[in-house]
Amino acid sequence: MDEKTAELVFWIVHLPLMVLFLAGMWFSFSQWLRGSVGGSGESTGRKLGAVLRVALGTVFSARLPLLIKTFVVEAWFNRRLYRNSFWRWLNHFLLLSGLLLLFTLSGISALSDKVLIHFFHLEHVPWIGMWVNPDHPITALLNEIGAVLMSVGFIFFVIRRYFTRVPQLRTGPMDTWMVIGLGLILLSGWVAEVARLNSSDVNPATAHFAFVGYLILAPLVRGLPIAWDSFAHWMYVIHGLLTSVVIVTIPFSKFMHAIAGAIVLIVREMEERYGHA
Repeated sequence: MDEKTAELVFWIVHLPLMVLFLAGMWFSFSQWLRGSVGGSGESTGRKLGAVLRVALGTVFSARLPLLIKTFVVEAWFNRRLYRNSFWRWLNHFLLLSGLLLLFTLSGISALSDKVLIHFFHLEHVPWIGMWVNPDHPITALLNEIGAVLMSVGFIFFVIRRYFTRVPQLRTGPMDTWMVIGLGLILLSGWVAEVARLNSSDVNPATAHFAFVGYLILAPLVRGLPIAWDSFAHWMYVIHGLLTSVVIVTIPFSKFMHAIAGAIVLIVREMEERYGHA
């Protein structure tokens, strides 16, 4: 499989899955819209209008910096969890930080490649072109940091839930799915990176910024009789589609509870600190 075929296969499967994801998110959101607050039955349209007014009012007002600060303090760093349990906080912080960094890098890369470069031909702009170059020092370093943070957080998560078996943790089928889903993303991601770093696409002059993949993992398998170029393209598709499948399940799994929990923390803190206005 060559690079163009791999990318074509990825997008043919990825785009319908993202449509399913958006449909699932709308379904989850519509369940809230159909509910009532304090026994009052506001119409779905009025609730949706209220949500849009609050969202737009926050973005285009002085409350946006407060919202960003609240997100960082309450949802990302989660100071309340830190006060209650340091090890649980460290687990969540590492996993969330790695996930946010990797998803942000993927989003910036897609925006640069598919919009800024494809339509506006801005590949000559250094701060745009670097995001589509996996061996650029900044891109390689940030990607490696994100993968390491997420991997360490994932290991902590598995140990706490399945080995130390903390009493207050209840492990059900959805918890196991979260572990399997995140584990598949991480494993396929590392394999895809190692395959690319052993292929002809790598730039040895800067690849060492991928300090785990290039310096530790890739040399371990470099001598194997594998067609690394083709294998790297296959792993690009496999890793991308595994990630897409996990994303599709978010609205119907415990992943959604994690997102909703973060939103509740932000809203509650905003109300406590700054009131409803």
